[in-house]
Amino acid sequence: MRLPWGTGISSTLVQDGQPFAGARGNALIMASSPYTAECIACGTILNPVLEEYASGPALVARYSQHRQGKAERGEEVAAAAEEGDRAAIDIVTSAGKALGNSVGFLVNVLDPEAIVVGGGLGSSRGLYWDSFVASTRAHIWAENSRSLPILPAAMGADSGLVGAAATVFTRQDESAHL
Repeated sequence: MRLPWGTGISSTLVQDGQPFAGARGNALIMASSPYTAECIACGTILNPVLEEYASGPALVARYSQHRQGKAERGEEVAAAAEEGDRAAIDIVTSAGKALGNSVGFLVNVLDPEAIVVGGGLGSSRGLYWDSFVASTRAHIWAENSRSLPILPAAMGADSGLVGAAATVFTRQDESAHL
């Protein structure tokens, strides 16, 4: 399973070296739908959208509520967390936990051999990566799947772009043979 995250968050199940887009092409979008839950303590209805909470722009927006104008990119918020900024630490840790929750769910449903992570934020290491990996493993139900490899993509920050371009190229090549 490929997982690029940065400006946005997506996922792709890869089967026999080919991305699986699903029946309508929507299997490539992990983080756009809301997860509705009701707080059992107070009854508040929550509708968080992962991409609005854990993507690069979301980190910047959340961080700007505490430190106006101090970051323009998610990587800057992650760097501030590494430097000990308490607000950035809380934001980055909570984003990693939320992303890990969703990826753990995908692992439970899809049972992939490995998770390959790329994109701008996905290529960064440190607190965001550590929080994401720990949360992913904590949300995997099957004991024999918790140790699956979670690896950085060889193309790093460009992995999502390269994968999308390869998919378009492959589809054009296939349609040319019809």
